[in-house]
Amino acid sequence: MRLALLAFLLIFLSPPLSAGARADVVALTVVNGADEVAYTLDQVREMPRVTIVTDTEFTDGSVEYRGPLVRDVLKDLGMGDAETVRFTAANDYFVDIPTSDFRDYDVILATEADGVALSRRTKGPLWLMYPIADFPELRDRIYNNRLIWQVVKIERL
Repeated sequence: MRLALLAFLLIFLSPPLSAGARADVVALTVVNGADEVAYTLDQVREMPRVTIVTDTEFTDGSVEYRGPLVRDVLKDLGMGDAETVRFTAANDYFVDIPTSDFRDYDVILATEADGVALSRRTKGPLWLMYPIADFPELRDRIYNNRLIWQVVKIERL
């Protein structure tokens, strides 16, 4: 009887799980050699953010994305001199990207699209986004393949 009462209390009196309630869970791990830093979604959202408006083959029309510049994230972690970094998604898919991309373009780790927080259903909570609409050379399959979503890890190679 006590076990049933405890289960009832835990299930029905616990706050509901929502995007905000899960913001304190590790969302991104950044690895620089032997150093590893874990960020919650709140910590990523607190980083200085920029906005880019672009279209992709994964969206209908232009979308306003917001998030921190990847070059700033790398620089803050002492990875500004890295030549290549690997982005890994929640499903273990990964892409290796030359850091020259982040110096040449305002590539962001998007946390929201059109003012709405990205969720797993909308390719979030972190989606690597290039300003494709601003640079014709980015309309190439190589860059399209770098638009990795559900990013959970960045590591220096």
